[in-house]
Amino acid sequence: MSNLLLASSLLNHTQQEIWRYAVILLGDNTVETHHMGFIMNQQILNITHQQIATIYNLKQEMPACPIYCGGPVMTDRCTIVHSNDYKNEDTRLFNPHCSLTFNDTLVEDIGRGQGPRQWKVMLGHCQWHDGQLDAEISRPGGWLEQPWHHIAWGGYRRKEKMWRRLVEITTQVDATLFLDSVWQPQR
Repeated sequence: MSNLLLASSLLNHTQQEIWRYAVILLGDNTVETHHMGFIMNQQILNITHQQIATIYNLKQEMPACPIYCGGPVMTDRCTIVHSNDYKNEDTRLFNPHCSLTFNDTLVEDIGRGQGPRQWKVMLGHCQWHDGQLDAEISRPGGWLEQPWHHIAWGGYRRKEKMWRRLVEITTQVDATLFLDSVWQPQR
């Protein structure tokens, strides 16, 4: 399975705003019998980094940052998705590109400039039961799989922008592979 899911054009026309233009980071392993992911491009505009510090009784205030809706499951639970260049006692590897941590040590290290290079604060996550995600991916108009790309760390204000950039990259790669397969230069 790839590390990113992109909403298909059919999902982009759904009534459920959360799935429109969604870019979802997938974990490598299942948690119990569930697949887990985080929506990387769905900012929450009515919760601030100061409120996160207060709600979760952090000893230090969160650095100024957007807060993201990681998904519709457990929206009262906060975590930080971050690059794998950082680790402390509570860090869990999520996939080859990202880890999960949420504690005072991480917040303090980020504030001192000693935390991970890339990070996003998430409320909630996405979750699929065993077999559900595979069914959604294989269904026409379901999710589109894509390999990891650093654009997922971007802080775009409009979620469509990240989605469009990832689709453009995929299209360029696919076009190049197709052209290379049908046209071989004479040597």
